[in-house]
Amino acid sequence: MMDEKKKKKIIIASACAGLLILALVLSLCLRGCSGSSTQANTIKLIERYMERGEYDRALTLLENLLLKDPDNDNLNVLLDTLIQEKQLHPNGTGGVTYITNNSSQDGNGGSSTVDYSGKITVDVDTSSLSDGIASAMNDTLSSMQDALAKSNRQVEQNQKAVQDLLKLQAENDAKNRQAEQKRLEAEQQRLEAEKERLAQEKEQAEQRKAQEEQRKIEEEKRKAQEAELAKKNEKLKKEIDAVNEQIQLGKTALATGNTEKAMEYFEKAKKLLPVSDGEPAFSASKHSEIAQALYDAADHENNPAEKAKLKAEAVDMASNAVAKNPKDAASHYILASDAYEKKNYQMALDEFSKAVQYEPGNYLYYYNLGKTQYVLQKYSEATSSFNTSCKLNGKFHLSRYNLGLTYLKLGKDKEALDSFRKSIEIEPMHENSYLEQARLLLKNKDYSGAIASYKKTLEINNSKTVAWQELGNACYQMGKLSDSETAYRQALTLMQDGRDKTLTQYNLSTVLYEENKKNDALSFARLSYNGKDYLSKNSEKAQVVYNYALLLDQNGKSDEAIPVYMEVLTLNPDHDKTKINLGVMYMNLEPPEVDMALNLFNQVYNKDKKNFEATNNLGSAYLEKGDYKKAIEFYQKAVALDPKNNDVRLNLGRAFTKDADYANAKTTLQEVIKSDGKIYDAYIELAKVCMQLGENDAAEGYLYMLQEKNPSYRKAEVDSLLSSIIGQ
Repeated sequence: MMDEKKKKKIIIASACAGLLILALVLSLCLRGCSGSSTQANTIKLIERYMERGEYDRALTLLENLLLKDPDNDNLNVLLDTLIQEKQLHPNGTGGVTYITNNSSQDGNGGSSTVDYSGKITVDVDTSSLSDGIASAMNDTLSSMQDALAKSNRQVEQNQKAVQDLLKLQAENDAKNRQAEQKRLEAEQQRLEAEKERLAQEKEQAEQRKAQEEQRKIEEEKRKAQEAELAKKNEKLKKEIDAVNEQIQLGKTALATGNTEKAMEYFEKAKKLLPVSDGEPAFSASKHSEIAQALYDAADHENNPAEKAKLKAEAVDMASNAVAKNPKDAASHYILASDAYEKKNYQMALDEFSKAVQYEPGNYLYYYNLGKTQYVLQKYSEATSSFNTSCKLNGKFHLSRYNLGLTYLKLGKDKEALDSFRKSIEIEPMHENSYLEQARLLLKNKDYSGAIASYKKTLEINNSKTVAWQELGNACYQMGKLSDSETAYRQALTLMQDGRDKTLTQYNLSTVLYEENKKNDALSFARLSYNGKDYLSKNSEKAQVVYNYALLLDQNGKSDEAIPVYMEVLTLNPDHDKTKINLGVMYMNLEPPEVDMALNLFNQVYNKDKKNFEATNNLGSAYLEKGDYKKAIEFYQKAVALDPKNNDVRLNLGRAFTKDADYANAKTTLQEVIKSDGKIYDAYIELAKVCMQLGENDAAEGYLYMLQEKNPSYRKAEVDSLLSSIIGQ
C-alpha cells in the first residue's frame, strides 16, 4: 500500500511537471505574441502571483483579460492551467518553484527541480524499497526520465521557435510603428497645411477685393494721363486708341477664359508700341496694364497649369514695364506679389519697398510690405508699414488686424488688443479679430470677456474648431465645468484623428472627472490613450498615458492601472507623480510590497527633498515596515513642509506611539485635537497613549469627549477601552 502511495505521488509530480512545461511555453507566447502592452504587463503580474501561490489574485487578473478577449485561445489555456494548479494546491502554496537550483520536496524523499529553461528533473529516493520493487521503480523512473528528456528537447525546440517568432515580430512591429508614425506625421502636416490654405484663401479674397478697388483708381488715373497725352495731336490719339483697343480685346478674351486669344491681342498691342510721343513711360504703362490684367486673371483661374502660365506671362510683362520705367510702382507690386507667393521673401521685400517708394499713397502696397516684414521677423518695420496703411485707409480692417498680430510679437498686448478691437469696429464679422481678442483676454484672466469673444467668433463661424477648444479651456479656468464639457464635445464633433483630437479628449476627461462623471471620464481618457501615437513629444504622451492610469486607479481598476503607470515611466522615467501613485498602490496590496514602494518614494524624494507627497509616503512606508525611527523622521519633515496638515500630524503621533515615545505622542496628538476637533481618531489614539502613561483619568476624559462629539464613532472599541479603564 505504501508503494502505491509513493507511485501516486510521483505521478502527480510528473503531471505537475507537464503542466509547468505547458505554462512556461504559454507564458513565453503570451508575453511576446500579445499585441497589447497592457495585456502583456498584466500577464507578467499573473505569472508573478502564480509563482507565489496567490492563485485567487492571479485568477482575478486573468478573468479581467478574458472579459475583454474571451476567444483568446492562449488565455483560455492559461486559465485551465491556473485552475488545475489551484486545485492541486488549495492552501495557496505552489508545488514547484521558478528559482534556479532550488528544489521542492515531494514529501517522499524525492524532489522536482525547475530551472529557467523550463526543463524538469525528477529524483526519488528508493533506498528503502525491496530489490524487486526498487527494480520496478527504477524501470518506471527510467521510462519517466526518457519521457522527460524528450519533453525537455521539445521545450527547447518550442522555446527557440517562440524566440525566433518574437524576434521576427519585434522587427515587424518596429517597422510598422515607424511607418505608422510617418503616416501620422504626414497626415498632421496635411491637416495643418489645409487649415493654412483655407485661412490664406479667405484673406486673399478680401485682399483681392481691395486690389480690384485699387485697380479702378489706377485705371482712372491712367486714362486721365492718356487723355492729357492724346490732346497733343490727332496722330498720337489714334496710336493710343489702337493700342488700347487691342488691350481691351485681350481683357475681354481673358474674361471669357480664352487665354490664347487674349495673348494674341496683347502681342498686337505690344507691336503697336512705342507711340510717337510720351515714351518710354507710355509703353511701360501699357506693359504694366497688361501685366495687371494677366495677374488678376490668374487669381481667378482654378486650373493650376493655366494659373501658372498666366502668372508667368504677367511677371514677364511686369519685368518689361520696369525695364522701360523703373518707377512703375504697379509692376513692382506684381513682381513682389509673385515672389511672396513663391516664398522668395527677400525679393518680395525689395519689390514691395520699391512699390511704396514710387507710389507712397497706396495703402495696399504698405499692407503687403508689412506682411513681408512680419514673415521676415522684422516686427518693428512691419508695425510702421501697417500703421501707414491704416492712416492711408482707415477702413481696411486687415491692416488693423495684422498690426495687432505684430504688436503681439513685440510683447505689446495692450496695443494689440486695441488693434483687434478697431478691426472689429471696421468689420464686425471678422472672426479672427474676435479670436485673437479672446486669447488676449484669456491671457489677462478676463475670463468673462474671453468667453464672450469666443462665442462671438463661433456665431460668425460655428465650425471653427480651435475656437471651441479654447472656449472649453476658458470655461474650465472660470470654473464653468458644464460649459467646458459642452465646448470640448462640440470641438470633437469637428475633428479628425490627430494630435488636437487626442489632447481635446484628454482635456474632456479631466473636466468630466471633476464633474464626478467618472465612467465618462475614463472613456475619454481611454480614447486619448489610444490616440497617443499622434503626439510626437514623449512628454505629451506621458501625460496622456498618466491621465489614463490615474483614472483607472481612481475607478478602482488597480490591476489595469499598474501596467499603464509602468508605461508612463518608459516614456518619462522622471515622472514623479507616477512613482508616487505606484508606490501607494504597492502599499495597498495584500500583503503590502513595502520595499518596492520605498524604492519609488525615495527616487522622488532624493530628487526633490521638498516634495510633500514623497516625504509623507516615506513616513507611511517606514511605519508599515516597522522602522519607527525613520517613520518619525519623515513625518516630521512632512509636517515642516505642510504645518496645517493634521492627517500627517496624526500619523506622526502614531509613529511616536509605535516607538514607545509616549510623551511626544501625547503632545503631538493633543496638537491635532486643538487644531481640528473633528479628527476623531486622534481622541482614541490619545486615550491609548495616556493609558500607557498611567494617566487613566485623562484617557477616560478623551474617550468621553469623543462620545459627546460622535457617539457612534468606533463605538465598540471606545466602549472596550472605557471598560478596561473602569475595571482597573
